[in-house]
Amino acid sequence: MLRFTSGAAFLACVLALSAGPAEAQFPLRILGGPTISNVSTDEYDTSSKVGFFAAVGTSFALSESVAVSPFLGFVQKGAEFSDETQDTYSYIEIPVLLGTQIPVGENASISLSAGPQVAFNINCDEEGYDCSEYDNHKSTEFGFVAGAGIGFPLTDPYDLSFGVSFDFGLTDVFDEMDGGYKNRVIYIWGSIGTVLGG
Repeated sequence: MLRFTSGAAFLACVLALSAGPAEAQFPLRILGGPTISNVSTDEYDTSSKVGFFAAVGTSFALSESVAVSPFLGFVQKGAEFSDETQDTYSYIEIPVLLGTQIPVGENASISLSAGPQVAFNINCDEEGYDCSEYDNHKSTEFGFVAGAGIGFPLTDPYDLSFGVSFDFGLTDVFDEMDGGYKNRVIYIWGSIGTVLGG
């Protein structure tokens, strides 16, 4: 239950903050899109598979141009094998990103971000079989996320962004795996942001 309650606790904090006093401003961002995932391994011949992800997050300004942004998301990872079977791993993922925005003209900005993530496995499907209870499957994964995007203002206080991010898994999906077996994911995302409160 630890992997579920950790994500639920973060979401509860997000909801509690968004329901705070009216004079407090609370940035809120919702994003999602397809994932293109594979694994880094010397043991198998694999290719990419397509999944999806969705996330919600906020940001805390450290300066006029730098902010730290925690997110809570659901993401599908995995790989396809030479016999056309697939492994699909579903995670609740919590990245914490340090980012900046670079203005481009009057109505656009480029965003750059990077930081660590922790992910909790909530479902495991290998070749159509439920593998979530296998002893050699790790329930927690650590990784590093980096990405870039471009954003445009909409009707105040909303903005729209599009971008690409990369997730480099640092933890093997399995215990004692020869050749390693680490997740590699590309996120192609769109997002909408707003500011709650006065």
